[in-house]
Amino acid sequence: MINLLKKNIKEAIPEVQLEYFNEEIFDIKKTKIEIFSVREYRFGDYSSNIAMILAGRLNINPFKVAEKIVAILKKRKIKNVEKIEVVKPGYINFYLTKKYFVDFVEDIIIKDKKWGQINFLKNKRYIFEHSSPNLFKPFHIGHLVNNSIGESLVRILKKAGADIKTVSFPSDISPGIAKTVWAINKKGWTNKITIENIGKAYVFGVKKYEESKEIKKEIDKINRQLYLKKKFDGLDIYRIGQKISLDYFKKITKRLGSKFDDLIFESEAEIVGKKIVEKNIPKIFERSNGAVIFPGSRYGLFDNVFINSDGFGTYLAKDIGLLKIKFEKFNFDKSITVTDVEQREHFQLVKKTAELINREWGKKSDFIQHGRLRFSGGKISSRFGNVPLAEELIDSVKKKVFAKIAEQNFSTKKSEEIAEKVAIGALKYSILKSNAGKNIVFDFEKSISFDGDAGPYLQYTFVRTNSILKKIKYLKKIKNEERLGDIPNVEKILLRFTQAIEQATKNYTPHHLANYLYQLASEFNSFYAKTKILDDKNKDYFNNIALTKAVNITMRNGLELLGIEMIDKM
Repeated sequence: MINLLKKNIKEAIPEVQLEYFNEEIFDIKKTKIEIFSVREYRFGDYSSNIAMILAGRLNINPFKVAEKIVAILKKRKIKNVEKIEVVKPGYINFYLTKKYFVDFVEDIIIKDKKWGQINFLKNKRYIFEHSSPNLFKPFHIGHLVNNSIGESLVRILKKAGADIKTVSFPSDISPGIAKTVWAINKKGWTNKITIENIGKAYVFGVKKYEESKEIKKEIDKINRQLYLKKKFDGLDIYRIGQKISLDYFKKITKRLGSKFDDLIFESEAEIVGKKIVEKNIPKIFERSNGAVIFPGSRYGLFDNVFINSDGFGTYLAKDIGLLKIKFEKFNFDKSITVTDVEQREHFQLVKKTAELINREWGKKSDFIQHGRLRFSGGKISSRFGNVPLAEELIDSVKKKVFAKIAEQNFSTKKSEEIAEKVAIGALKYSILKSNAGKNIVFDFEKSISFDGDAGPYLQYTFVRTNSILKKIKYLKKIKNEERLGDIPNVEKILLRFTQAIEQATKNYTPHHLANYLYQLASEFNSFYAKTKILDDKNKDYFNNIALTKAVNITMRNGLELLGIEMIDKM
């Protein structure tokens, strides 16, 4: 419908020009025509501001231009448009027919799982990096935020038609790892290496590194040996710890609904990145006090070290090496990396140096920043330092969900399934409903609410639609007839599903979709409260059942795009 409206407006524009000028003063092909949903349903279903755009160019009253366009459009008699009107200062509002909505709901049911597929990125290839772990450090809440946003965007871009390869970039060499290896050896935990002990060892190693110069020397030596890939006392600890850390990473990301096509390790990227930096001295990089730096101040950024005085590539060099590896391993149109907002300056340097080294690297690489998670209405302390672990947070929320569903008399197995899905859904939705780059406030009580702007409320709405549909023996084929009553607002909201997906795709932020689903759930539950959907004496009985089915499909498809699992009981 949006494309049909755009087409008719575009064809009306030349006639508007002739009304005021005898010559063409602007290129119609370059005139962007926007059709957007009307916020207040009493003003129609779609609206356009094209008259105000044209009025500015023609230097006349936008209301008059809008009236002229509407007069032309009314003569054209656009299919499924019941009424067109002008609203000050010059908006053109379109009202769709009841029959259009009946057909539209039927189309959603026919498309089913394909509903929402927009093919906006058809034939586009993406490499998408998220959830990159620090090995020898448990998966913390920062990783949880990164994973939630990354996984949702991967699903949304796929729905938009993109061909995507997902990768993660584990940190398998770093001073932090050296500290952990030293601590495990020091504590005698060589035969007791678990993810819990790895976490404790990291905290212990960091503390001792700062307290003792002698220990600092020992840990720095381990770090050099790891970078140089030399054998040393503790190599077995490193190898065992690396495997345990990777297994843990795969386990937690599977629990969160993610899987990866490839893992590219920092140790590999460090070698590649260091060679690139050295090759581009002094063209791009320069030597300074035994290190190699990038003079970012020449480009409005900061000067920063790419190879340190020990001769090892820093995180900046590793990220440059990673880009080269990506371009060699994959054929893609765009590389997307999801990062913490605190790393904004780091990736500004990466992008700038990438542009200077290879223009294509910079042009095809985007870095998306997300905010940080903080707590309100409760707090959680970690066994392994100040930053709570993802699993600790999930399990804390899960306990609260268990308490809420205790009176439902579910079996132990069913309670476990519901609590797991609701807890993860609550966390993901709290993260995804926030605008990209904004800090996220997580409230324990509000996040698990079955009534309000929360993940469980969306899951509950899906359960409600399922429950209604299970109570009918069959779904009669919808007839192409108009509704007898008024068009429910929920039908109008269904029109916006693909728009929400398109917005999330263009802006790389899932909050457009998350907010849309909350609006849909709220409107449907309001409709449910005032309509006897299962009353077969209702004049719009079959339309209401079909509408419920369409909402059920939209909620299911939308929640899947957010990475939130559905449940059948609640």
